[in-house]
Amino acid sequence: MKVLGMLIAPIIALAIPVTEYTLYARDTGQTTPGNTPVLSQQSAYSGDVTKCHGYYVADSSASSSGGLLIYLTLKNNCSAYGEDISYLTVSVEYETNERLHVHLYDNDIHQYQVPEYVLPRPGGGQSSKDSSNLQFDYVNDPFEFWITRKTDSAILFDTRSSKIPTYNETIQIEGTYSNYTVLPSHPLVFEDQYLQISSALPKNANIYGLGEVIAQTGYRRNSTGTVQTFWARDVGDPVDENMYGVHPMYMEVRWNEKQNKLMSHGIFLLNSNGMDVILRDGVIQYRAIGGTFDFYVFSGPAPNDVAAQYAQAVGYPQVMPEWSFGFHLCRWGYTSINDTRTTVQRMRAAGIPLEVQWNDIDWMRAYREFQYDQNYAPAEYKAFVDELHSMNQHYIPIIDAAIGYLMNDTDIFDVYSRGHELDVWMKNPDGTEYVGAVWPGFTVFPDWFNPKMQQVWTEAFQNLSKVVDFDGIWLDMNEPSSFVDGSATNSTIPIKQTTVVPPNYTPQAPPVDFPEGYWPNISGYSGNITVNGTLTYGQNGTAPKNTALRRSHTAELQQAKRWSTPDSDTSDAPDLPIYIPNIRYVDEPPYPIRNQAGRLSAKTVSPNATHYGGLQEYNVHNLWGTMEELHMHNTLLNLKPGQRPFMVARSTFAGIGRKTAHWLGDNYSTFAYMKRSIQGVLQFNLFGIPMVGPDTCGFNGNSDEEVCNRWMQLSAFFPFYRNHNTKLALSQEPYVWESVRDASIKAINARYSLLPYWQTLFAKASEAGLPVIRPLFHEFQNENYLDIDAQFLIGPTILVTPVLQPNESTVNGIFPSENGVFWVDWWTHAKLDNSDGKENVTLDLPLGNIGVHVRSGSVLLIYDQPEYTVKETRDGGYGIIVVLDGKGYAEGDAKIDDGSSYPVTELTCLTFVATENCLTTTTSGNYHIDNNLKSVTIIGVWNKPSRISLNGQEIGDDQIDYDKSVGQVKVTGLRGDLNNKWELKW
Repeated sequence: MKVLGMLIAPIIALAIPVTEYTLYARDTGQTTPGNTPVLSQQSAYSGDVTKCHGYYVADSSASSSGGLLIYLTLKNNCSAYGEDISYLTVSVEYETNERLHVHLYDNDIHQYQVPEYVLPRPGGGQSSKDSSNLQFDYVNDPFEFWITRKTDSAILFDTRSSKIPTYNETIQIEGTYSNYTVLPSHPLVFEDQYLQISSALPKNANIYGLGEVIAQTGYRRNSTGTVQTFWARDVGDPVDENMYGVHPMYMEVRWNEKQNKLMSHGIFLLNSNGMDVILRDGVIQYRAIGGTFDFYVFSGPAPNDVAAQYAQAVGYPQVMPEWSFGFHLCRWGYTSINDTRTTVQRMRAAGIPLEVQWNDIDWMRAYREFQYDQNYAPAEYKAFVDELHSMNQHYIPIIDAAIGYLMNDTDIFDVYSRGHELDVWMKNPDGTEYVGAVWPGFTVFPDWFNPKMQQVWTEAFQNLSKVVDFDGIWLDMNEPSSFVDGSATNSTIPIKQTTVVPPNYTPQAPPVDFPEGYWPNISGYSGNITVNGTLTYGQNGTAPKNTALRRSHTAELQQAKRWSTPDSDTSDAPDLPIYIPNIRYVDEPPYPIRNQAGRLSAKTVSPNATHYGGLQEYNVHNLWGTMEELHMHNTLLNLKPGQRPFMVARSTFAGIGRKTAHWLGDNYSTFAYMKRSIQGVLQFNLFGIPMVGPDTCGFNGNSDEEVCNRWMQLSAFFPFYRNHNTKLALSQEPYVWESVRDASIKAINARYSLLPYWQTLFAKASEAGLPVIRPLFHEFQNENYLDIDAQFLIGPTILVTPVLQPNESTVNGIFPSENGVFWVDWWTHAKLDNSDGKENVTLDLPLGNIGVHVRSGSVLLIYDQPEYTVKETRDGGYGIIVVLDGKGYAEGDAKIDDGSSYPVTELTCLTFVATENCLTTTTSGNYHIDNNLKSVTIIGVWNKPSRISLNGQEIGDDQIDYDKSVGQVKVTGLRGDLNNKWELKW
């Protein structure tokens, strides 16, 4: 950790308490097109970037690592949205053959940069200008640069204004004409509170990433009209708005006509300040309200390569404990230990496997972290968690970000008092504690930059663990969320005199909303598919459909003024700044990013709040959740040394997959949000946070039998699998409806069988950054697949095709046939019939069924028999499934460890090859596999074998089952040793 040097005290106003939080959305009410760019919030600045002429090159030199240093001088003062910075340095470093680092920063190094201890920088020095696959070119006056991939001469990032279209009229975003879409010119602007740079894109560019976001158009972004804002925000899963996480990374995919394949590359901007990124046809423009332009360019060219190169740069994801892949259950509204225990008992009685039970904020007294509600008395609480552990189950409680504030002289809260004693809570500019409001009422907020904060955090969890032997932690509300705008107190307003009244957001009545087609005023409140034998769907005479399945680029296309389609650790970069920036307009910066909550302080800690050493929240707001996750990771290692930490967090920043998992936030119980969960999972796998999933069956609103049935099966094939529900809503545990129970058991059994495959994929992610969940175009070269996000792949081998429409029992899916690939049904082992040569196939999937298919030519290590818990499943031993291709060949691998140790020091890799009627395996590694191989299933054997042998020993007929209808041989009753080489012949 670097120590901050000389500090400059900020000169800013105190946070202004307000009595209520009013939602204010940018661009509201613009019903007609216009030509006005975003107006400056400060009269000192014009907001006119057309007066900016950029920079010229004053000098250049080679860097000590073989890169390039370019020194820039401002051409003219323009003061669009801040004070111009006259002198810049451009550092160009060829870090690897596939990664180029281009950093534009102020010579004085006064602009904020993300510290190394938040995001460690990747090592460099492994490449050179000649060996790199990326070429950096520039012109002197004005300074503009472009980056080319040498292998195909494609220009990947191009700031030359002559290549970029301009737009002088607004287009619609979310149905309203948006000033943010006016792009009148493309100079390089570098001001203290405004940075702008643009790059040319191909027409109708295929852009993925730039999240966290729920995009109306799905996983592929709308390249003709998108404004993506980066300002972490507590909000219930909106569409096309800023939300919990900040990941300024995108992947672009182009079809290369000459090579007849997809070519991909990635761009990552490391900047933690508030920012807008605008996409219009032919251009991407970045507008940040501070920091520097710290770009990493990844050459790809395959999509999996881009994901792996990005993960290498920001940090490979953490390997997860095996138990975390089990089924998790939670709701806000288990009001006592008895409620929670009853839920666990009902799950077991219904035969639905439950690995991890959770509790929401109900366990806290008055919603205060680390204090026990009377219905969660410590002795009873401890006994319950011990019961779970005795049954090989696990437990996770929630911890919210804010810490309850003492309300009077008799109030006692040891965590607050300890933090107050060590002075670790965030401050107002006048040095008093910043007091917001969250669930406990008035709260303070941890200052994660304070070196003593780790001590307070660890002590709090040490004390909690003496009662609750938790296995993981759920970090919520860590954007951070605050229900009031500004601090309730300061040096002149004590808490007793504040006029701020925290709002009560606790639901007072059950939600009224149900998924599409269910009408409670006709069918009642049960959520059942049928009532008195009558189908409940569409009872009011309408049959609504899932509109999230309809891709619609609603932006109006306009002619560009200029158009040119682009062609298809050793560093001289600055060290961590010792200067704490003095932000002139901290509450209302001249450029108002399109934060859909309105002011930067709305429903969060004010940007004028200060951290250790005077650092302002303005610069580090987007890092707040990640800083908490770093501290939580350290705490878990302290409490459970040698064990893999497991936490699930809401607010994330680039690179934090190396410490945490993520859930997709406060979604809704609708078919639309079930479908949208797929794009969320794909998105975070691109961001290097593969352990991700939604609140299954939905959080907000009421679920019903049909959507919960479909969703429980879909989520069984996501990495993180949790059913979670809001307070007072209709119960949606999978035992509530018989059909959901049956569908859940079926899907969970398949999931538990596949756990060795999940573990293998996560081992590869942690070693090389390969995404676990992938869209089809990651594996198959077809530009027609670029829009598909209603299906997805688990690794390269498993293709999942869910039903996402209500009241339907069939679904169309794409089943690639490239290079003779075909697909075998996971459930029946029957080969998919697409004998007509068409890849678009209609699957018959009545309620309780989901399409899951295995790719031909694959070998999968599985668990032989799924059991109630992960441990029991693992103890039952292994099986192998072989799906021979059209030439009788298949291959696969598996990585096995103990599923719990951290770091992983013992690991064994198994390699499987099936050819010429023989399955062989080789092993390498140092982990001893205790459990035996129990069965082998071979699919694609169309003549019954006359003899089967294992290592030369013939297997008896009573151990062999042959099914001619699917060409399947299954051998059971084996006691194979997976630690040694062996072969099975048939």
